[in-house]
Amino acid sequence: MTPEPNSVPASGQRATAREFFAVVFRRRWIIIGLFLVTTATVLAVTLTTPVVYISVGQVLVRRGEQQGIMSPDRRVMNDWETELGSEVETVKSWPVLQRTQKLLDRELHGGPRLLLRSGQVDAEVTGKSNALSIAYVDSDPEVAQRVCDALIRAYIDFRQSEQPSYPQRFFDNETERAQAELQRWTETRRQYANQTGTVDLPEQRRNAIFLRATFEQRRNDLSAQLAEAQSEQRIMRELQQRPGIDTPMLGLPTLNENAISDLKRRVMEQQTRIADLRERYRDESPEVANAQVTLDTLRTMLGREVSARLEISRSRAQIIRSRLDVVERDIALLDEQLKGMPDREARLAEMDHEISSWKSRYDELIKNSDQARINENTVPLISVYLLNPAGAAQPRNARDYVRLALAPAFSLVVGVGLAFFIDGLDLTVHTAGQAEEELRLPVLAAVTERKRSGWRSRTHRTEKTPA
Repeated sequence: MTPEPNSVPASGQRATAREFFAVVFRRRWIIIGLFLVTTATVLAVTLTTPVVYISVGQVLVRRGEQQGIMSPDRRVMNDWETELGSEVETVKSWPVLQRTQKLLDRELHGGPRLLLRSGQVDAEVTGKSNALSIAYVDSDPEVAQRVCDALIRAYIDFRQSEQPSYPQRFFDNETERAQAELQRWTETRRQYANQTGTVDLPEQRRNAIFLRATFEQRRNDLSAQLAEAQSEQRIMRELQQRPGIDTPMLGLPTLNENAISDLKRRVMEQQTRIADLRERYRDESPEVANAQVTLDTLRTMLGREVSARLEISRSRAQIIRSRLDVVERDIALLDEQLKGMPDREARLAEMDHEISSWKSRYDELIKNSDQARINENTVPLISVYLLNPAGAAQPRNARDYVRLALAPAFSLVVGVGLAFFIDGLDLTVHTAGQAEEELRLPVLAAVTERKRSGWRSRTHRTEKTPA
C-alpha cells in the first residue's frame, strides 16, 4: 500500500531518546572539549589568583567649608556629587598618601617597614549620603587593617590642616610693622615739634595774634611819643635861637624844673637891681659892674640848665626810638612765626594723620588677632568626622567551591546546545526520522552501522536507507 505523497508519517514529527543520545554521542568531543577547557580555565584562574584582604573604615564629610578665620559662618556647597567626588580623589591624593606613610614609619616599633601602595587604596561614597568609605587591600589582613587605619587618620589630619587656622606669623609681622611705623612717626613729630618750638599750634597762633595786637598798640604809642619828643626838641632849638624870646620851657616837667625857675627869678631880680643901680651910679661904677657880672653868671647858669634840658629831650627821643625798634623787631618775629604756621600746621596734620592711621591699624590688628584666636578655639574647624575605624580585614576573593562547580556544569549545558547546533548544520541523513522527513515516505527497515578498522581507526556513520 503506497501512502499519499503529501502525507507525513507521525514518527518523523518527534525525536526519541535514542536519537538524542545518538546526537550527543556523535558530538561528544565538542561537549567534552568545552567542559575540559572551561574546567581548566576556572581552575587556573582560581588557583593563580591570590587571596587578598580588605579593611574598610568610614568617615563623615561635613558639607560646606568655613569662609575664613575671621568669620565663623560656613558656605554650603550645592553640588553634592562634585564635592564628594573631590573628597574621594583627595583620599587618593599624594599629600594624604605621604602623611599615611609617615604615620606608618612612626609606628614601626621595631617591625618591618610597611610600604603604602597607591593602587591598593580605594574610596567610595556610601549611597546618597555624606559618608565616605575608605579601604585598603593587601594580602596580609593585619597589614591591611593597619594601613587603612593610618590612611583614615592621615586624611582627617589633612582636612584639619587645610582648614583656616590662626595665622600667627601674619599677625606678628603686621603688628610689629604697625608698631614700628607708629613709633617712627611719633618720634618724627616730637623732633619736629622740638625744632620748631611747637607745643599747641592753635593756642600758639591765638597767643601770637594777641601779642602782635599788643605790640602794634605799643608801637603806635611809642611812635606818638617819639614824634612828640622830636617836635619839642625842634621847637625848643628854634626858640632858643631867638634872642627876644624867653628861655623855652616845653615838654614834660623835669627834676631841674625848680632850679630853672629859681634861676629865671634871680635873673629878673638882678636885672631889676642893675636898673636901680644905673639910676644912681654910672655904668663904670664898681656897683654896676659887679651887678652886671652877677647877671652874666646867672644867665650862664640858666643857659647850661636849658642846654641840659635840650640834651635830656634828645636822649628821651633816642630812648623812645630804641623802644620802638624793639617793638618792631618783636612784631617782625611774630609776623614770621604767623607766616610759617600754615606750613607747620600742614606738616603736623600730615604726621598726626599718619600717627592716627598707624595707631588705628595697630588697634585693629590686635582686635582681629584676638577675634581669630576666639574663633579658632570656639568654632569647630573639623569637616571630617570618624564614623567607623578600620575594621578587621575580610577576604576579598575567597574560593567558593560551589561557584567553581557551577562553571563546568554550565559548560556541559552549553556544550550540549552547541552539539545540537552543529549537528543541525549537518545535512547528512543519520536517522530514520530524518529519512522520513526528507523523503516523505515511511521507513520499513534499517541496516545497522558497520565499523571499519584500519591503521587510522575511525567510525563512519552508516546511512539509513529507506526500504
